[in-house]
Amino acid sequence: MARVVAPAGFSPKMGDRHSLPRERAPPLFPTENCPEGKVLFSRLAKQGRLRQLQLLLALAQCGSIVRAAAHLHMSQSAATQALAELERVLDMRLFERHARGMRPTLAGQALTDAARGVMSELEEAAQTLAAIRMGASAALRLGTIPSAAQAILAQLLTRFYCEHPLVHIDVQEGSATRLLPQLIGGGLDALFCRQPGLLPEAFLFEPLLDDEAVIVASHAHPLVGQQQLRLAELGCARWVLPSANIAVRDIFERDILSRLPDAQWFPVATMSLSVLEGLLSQPQAVALMPRSIVAGMEPQGRSARFAVLDLQTGSFQSALPPLGVVLGREATPQLLKEMLKLWRAG
Repeated sequence: MARVVAPAGFSPKMGDRHSLPRERAPPLFPTENCPEGKVLFSRLAKQGRLRQLQLLLALAQCGSIVRAAAHLHMSQSAATQALAELERVLDMRLFERHARGMRPTLAGQALTDAARGVMSELEEAAQTLAAIRMGASAALRLGTIPSAAQAILAQLLTRFYCEHPLVHIDVQEGSATRLLPQLIGGGLDALFCRQPGLLPEAFLFEPLLDDEAVIVASHAHPLVGQQQLRLAELGCARWVLPSANIAVRDIFERDILSRLPDAQWFPVATMSLSVLEGLLSQPQAVALMPRSIVAGMEPQGRSARFAVLDLQTGSFQSALPPLGVVLGREATPQLLKEMLKLWRAG
């Protein structure tokens, strides 16, 4: 279970009676291998129930025992008793009452955060179990960033299912920073992404597809169709910002803004294709995108959702880290090996 340790020097703002629960704050010392933590874990494992974790999540969301009980189709007395039992097991208050209902204490927030992860993983496991019950012969759990989903997995899964129609595959899409810890912790079998900066020794990255950043616009943009554009010709453009903490955003901030210091942009950052399509319909709107996403979108030509502007070579440093897959060096499922073999074969 996750342990929450207050940072050294932390103190609530003066006069803010809600900045900490009313009970005494925990001591500021490392909790690794803490005997007290082992005791609490043992109590939860022996006496805790999943229904209590569901109640924690509902209480944190609803802020009221009445609404939480109704959401879970429980009576108010049963919900009150379930919370009291959990607090008795831990010998800690998890929620406190206030004028508008209930709010988690520091301990309650820590346990609620952990419960959210547990219930999410159980839901995913239930989906896999349901697929097996319905005839799936095996299961794979894959994580992917949007670029890799569009450019690699969309094609790869189509080929894979021609040969393995009964394999259940659970695909989670998100950022590499969110999915990589799941892979390292054993929650995923592989992660399709760009090469991470650091990887534990037990994992390796295999590049699968080279990539670069391109500037796209709607087909109605006045610069579409012109050849060998200079970046300066986009001085009046209005940019749709790439999402933060992804490779194309780094290129935009490092190379585009340095050459177009007066650039303007929309007050939104996104890589959602539907949102991009809507914003690019605005006058002078352009966006920086990985070519892998654009090339993986069908159909092509005038019926494509975006048009790629033809810029002079060297207008900006457009190279992106390659897309590929992170997987274990040794414990690699055989089905995953067969899937990657299909990609290498072209």
